[in-house]
Amino acid sequence: MTEAQVTDARVRRITIALGLALLLAAVLYLAFGGPEGSSVQRGDFPAFYAAAEIVWTGQTADLYDHELQKEIQNRHWPDFAGQFYIFAYPPFFAQLLSPLAALSPLTAKAAASAILFFFLLGALVLARETSPFFRAHFLFSLLYLLTLVPVGGSIVGVQNTALSILCFALVYWAMQTERPLLTGLAASLLLYKPQFGMLLFLFLLARRRAPELLGWGIGALSLYLLGALTLGFSWPLAWLTHATEFGDMNFTINDQNMISLAGMLYWAFAQLFGNGARILPWAYLLSAVLLLLSIRYIQLREARFILAPYLILFLSPQTLFYDLGIAAFWFMRGLCPNNLRDFWVLAALWLYSAIAISHREQVSFPLFALPLVLLFWLHLRKIQVRPLPGS
Repeated sequence: MTEAQVTDARVRRITIALGLALLLAAVLYLAFGGPEGSSVQRGDFPAFYAAAEIVWTGQTADLYDHELQKEIQNRHWPDFAGQFYIFAYPPFFAQLLSPLAALSPLTAKAAASAILFFFLLGALVLARETSPFFRAHFLFSLLYLLTLVPVGGSIVGVQNTALSILCFALVYWAMQTERPLLTGLAASLLLYKPQFGMLLFLFLLARRRAPELLGWGIGALSLYLLGALTLGFSWPLAWLTHATEFGDMNFTINDQNMISLAGMLYWAFAQLFGNGARILPWAYLLSAVLLLLSIRYIQLREARFILAPYLILFLSPQTLFYDLGIAAFWFMRGLCPNNLRDFWVLAALWLYSAIAISHREQVSFPLFALPLVLLFWLHLRKIQVRPLPGS
């Protein structure tokens, strides 16, 4: 039975509507975005800018010094009033960010948002070669993602969703075009966010392709040496200590903003028993078991590798709501062009995200975890019923 279709003319009208919505949002943001230090304009950028300034000014030994991070952020954003955002990424990432410190904070933030936009655009260009949906509806896809809260919000707020999307897109493009060395190199780039990068490595390891593993090794070694220039050869120990400390705090602060299994279990136990931390060892154990089962499941059929990004988001120790944008991108690239049911799913995701972002604090529930599970289930059904081109 033929499924109902959306005409190209209707897709064009939807695209125009999204474009007008984006333009209106940009005008309102510029007109009413608030003072320079407001949360609307600064987003998560102060943490990245502080790390950039620490490296740029040669204070690399103190990269993870909370007092120094706080001093820099409060100097540039006085309305922090003693608060600050913690930078917990590996030192090689701070090294790559360091040129931003040559710019004023607002200029650097604008530059960072522009770079993230081009990362998203580059990911779509790469995915278009293996995705009939992106090929048929490229402009719609770009505007849809830019107006989708987890993606558009991450670009304005300078979170790293677009960079992660680009890394995943590059991995899959290299894989589909049979460039195994580049596949591994691209996968190693995701180590900037180690909880994602290491899980992706395990999925690659299960494929047992030597050139892919060689490429990953070359990329990982390069990043390690770049980190050594910043913080010495023992930097993984310093970073791990700091990241563990930050992770413990992050569960407390962001449990309702997480979409990972561990984050959801932490939230549930915090609500029920007032102590989410006691479930974490069991949550990590369950995640590890599910990871092994997932690796085996994908290993049995190569086409199932397309599910890896969803599993990485779900099984990572901590995944925040804006990384739902990765799942949205991945879901879209596997769709059939003009399928009415798929467009309804995209519309529901867009509307749900807009409502969820405005109610996440009042509801105090991991609202963005639900669409992640739904998108994974829908994509799983699609590849079980019929493998799609580029899926």
